[in-house]
Amino acid sequence: MNTQHHVYPPASVLADFVNLRFLPSLFGHDYAQAENNVYLYASRYLANYDGTVWDFVQLPGGGGYMKPEGEERYMYSNPYHWTELEISADAAGIIITALVLNHRSWLYDRHDDEELCAHFCQRHRQLMEFVKTHPEAAAIFCALN
Repeated sequence: MNTQHHVYPPASVLADFVNLRFLPSLFGHDYAQAENNVYLYASRYLANYDGTVWDFVQLPGGGGYMKPEGEERYMYSNPYHWTELEISADAAGIIITALVLNHRSWLYDRHDDEELCAHFCQRHRQLMEFVKTHPEAAAIFCALN
């Protein structure tokens, strides 16, 4: 039995001109609504979030996530799961992006758009694979449980 974990190279924040292609790559043709969902979810789940610039992060294995710019720490609070965590901006971005990817996949599954549903599911799987190697993996999985 192989119990080794695959070590991924670090994710990279994208340069300005590449940002234009990032959202359609991450969210497909639904990128405008999905991006808006990211900001709405951040307002809902990050207690000390009051709007900020967001970085786009490309994963080495494909996919990516959005994260609040900077090194601020956020209080993630989800009363529906009885979860309160202090997390980094990076972990906050991963959690919020994962929630949006999951939400949009369910939405398109229910509205018979198999291609877009499959796209969101693939991006969610890629993000979850990356989370396994993240320093805050336990907090991220706790928030998403």
